[in-house]
Amino acid sequence: MIRARYGRRALTLELRGHASSAPKGQDLVCAAASTLAFTAAEALQNEADRFYPRLVRQPGELRIACEPAEGSRRACRRLLDTIWVGFELLARDYPACVTAEKED
Repeated sequence: MIRARYGRRALTLELRGHASSAPKGQDLVCAAASTLAFTAAEALQNEADRFYPRLVRQPGELRIACEPAEGSRRACRRLLDTIWVGFELLARDYPACVTAEKED
């Protein structure tokens, strides 16, 4: 199971685990979650001079934390909010494979 957690106030996104909905290389739920995670990481890195993201990647785990520059917090949160919608949709449609927990 993929466990996704979004700290909205803290501007953190944590993902752990595997969807295990199909054999490795054929797991569409895992592919969707990975695409969302990599999109978030790349989008934040593209704005690194404003959002100051810190990424920790390990097999089966990704942690993103941002400390945005003055005046950039709202834009950073908006980006993470948008990505988070995707995780909520995955959790809704594949509850056996994904959980999504948001902390305000």
